[in-house]
Amino acid sequence: MKRLSIRVRLTLWYTLFFMLLLVVMGSLVLWRVHSHLVENADRALAEEINELFEEMQLVSDQDKLVEELERRFSTHSHYHFEVLDEDLETVFASPFLTHIELPPADRPGKMRGAQYAEVELAGLGHYRVMNLAVRDASSRPLLLRAISPRLLIDRDFQSYVWMFATMGPIAILASLLAGYLVAGHVLSPIKRITSKAKSISVDRLDERLPVVHEFDELGELSTTLNETFDRLENSVDTMRRFTSDAAHELRSPVAVLRTEAEIALRKPRLLEEYRAVVESTLAETIRLGDLVDQLLTLSRHDAGVEKLLTDEVPVGALLSDVVSRCDATAKKKGVELVADTFPDCFINGHDVWISQLFFNLIDNAIKFTPAGGRVSVSVDLDAAQAHFKIRDSGVGISADHLPHVFERFYRVDASREHYRGTGLGLSICKSIVDAHHGLIDVSSVVGEGTTFVVSLPLNASEDTPTEGAGEQLAGEPSESVAS
Repeated sequence: MKRLSIRVRLTLWYTLFFMLLLVVMGSLVLWRVHSHLVENADRALAEEINELFEEMQLVSDQDKLVEELERRFSTHSHYHFEVLDEDLETVFASPFLTHIELPPADRPGKMRGAQYAEVELAGLGHYRVMNLAVRDASSRPLLLRAISPRLLIDRDFQSYVWMFATMGPIAILASLLAGYLVAGHVLSPIKRITSKAKSISVDRLDERLPVVHEFDELGELSTTLNETFDRLENSVDTMRRFTSDAAHELRSPVAVLRTEAEIALRKPRLLEEYRAVVESTLAETIRLGDLVDQLLTLSRHDAGVEKLLTDEVPVGALLSDVVSRCDATAKKKGVELVADTFPDCFINGHDVWISQLFFNLIDNAIKFTPAGGRVSVSVDLDAAQAHFKIRDSGVGISADHLPHVFERFYRVDASREHYRGTGLGLSICKSIVDAHHGLIDVSSVVGEGTTFVVSLPLNASEDTPTEGAGEQLAGEPSESVAS
């Protein structure tokens, strides 16, 4: 079943609300009109009885009183009167009431104030009755009764009912039309947003939705969608650059391998020449394998294929192990690798990823530090985080390149070009740190060295050691580094 459009649903809800409001207001108005009509009828009855009573006060003799009442009130518009004594015996009655028996009333001596009632006379309809206890000129208690037909009240009330019944459907139709127009006007920006959103594709990600009113709901929706498109455009641009850079990086070693093979096959060569070709091919193959492995690692991180573990990782012991593995490389190059005694601390995360993070940073520091230089590794703890600092005395990075060092396939200035790499190591480090909800920062001075600081959140149950615990003198190797 096809669902109604928002415009139609808003119109129906608006009309339903208007109908309920109309019914409630109409009922209140009709109730008030009916009460007003009854009040007017009772007021008219009271005026007629007062007139009757004033005439009775002018005559003290009962016989003359009856004659005067018959002369004045036997026929009196649509009002009819009855006068009863203390024993409820009829003293005077309009001809209309001669053969009609009204409901019994209280004795006039016991009545207090005026009484109103509704009576139904057989074959005659509904009438309004007023009873009033008075005393005549001789102070005798009398009961005055006046009645008038309800026909006038009902007729006037029905005219109001018919007026509402006639105007109601017109008002409902008008509310339908008004609701439809108002809903269309309110939703018109959504149509523009929808039309514009349909035109945005992968090839037109630079376009954005119109923001008509920035601070209303639709403006907030447009702004949110535009921010989403911004992120999507950045992601697509990053993916395109990554694909292009990956293709370029893969093409270079493949081209070298092909060239080496073609040269080797052009003519017969000596065993030493073939060995040189094989060694060159092996080196390029290893580099190509490393590049593929790093591309796979980044892709798996981006796709979320490898889920982050939440094990308690003894990061101090893990870092000591990484330093021990890197020590042989440092000695081979003639670089001094110095490390503090790392405190016992734990973080929640993936031990293999964290090990790869520190290995990449320390290996990178050794690679870009010339012989005779120094690489130091230290750890500082605060209440919530562990701060790992890897400092080298290498060639350094210029300020223009620092903001880009974590970008994929990014390589810095010419002074570092002879250090061959894939340009993905620091990108992998950034990905691992982000996965652990940490921060990584870099500072450098050209010719003096570079410092990487990694901040990772400690396990919530971890106690923070006292400041300065586990530190040792600069330049003194730790037990984890082979002497």
